[in-house]
Amino acid sequence: MKNNIPCGGEKFLSRAVVYKIKFPEFWQKACREKNGFYNLIEECAFSFVKETGRGQEYLEGEKIRHFWHEHCYFCWDKATTDKDCIFYCTDDMKYWFCEKCFNDYKDKFGWTVKSGEELCAKPLHYSRAIIIADK
Repeated sequence: MKNNIPCGGEKFLSRAVVYKIKFPEFWQKACREKNGFYNLIEECAFSFVKETGRGQEYLEGEKIRHFWHEHCYFCWDKATTDKDCIFYCTDDMKYWFCEKCFNDYKDKFGWTVKSGEELCAKPLHYSRAIIIADK
C-alpha cells in the first residue's frame, strides 16, 4: 500500500466476507448481552492488566470498553466503542474499514457484507494482535 491507496497487493481482501458494525450501538448491545465481542474485549483487557500490571480500574463495568479501538486499514480513521460511526471488519477482525473506504473499495474487492450480529454469534478469541473467530 502506498499513500493509503491499494497497490493491488491486497489479494487477501479479495472476495472477503466483511461485517457491518455500527458504534456505539454495537458496543451497548455487546455489553448488555455479554456476547462474543464483549468477551473478546474483556479477554483483551484482563490480558493487558495481567501483562502490564496497569489499568485495573478499567476492568469494572462500562469502563472496560476503553481497552479497544481499531483503525481503518486504508485511511487510519479510528473506531472506538463510544464513537458514532460505521465500520466493517473481516471475519478474523484483523482488518477494519471505515464507511467511506468501504464504499470506495467494495466493488474493487467484491466484498460480501454480513451483519455484525452474525459475527458476535461466533466465539471470538483474542490472541495478542490476532483475533480468531471460530467457524
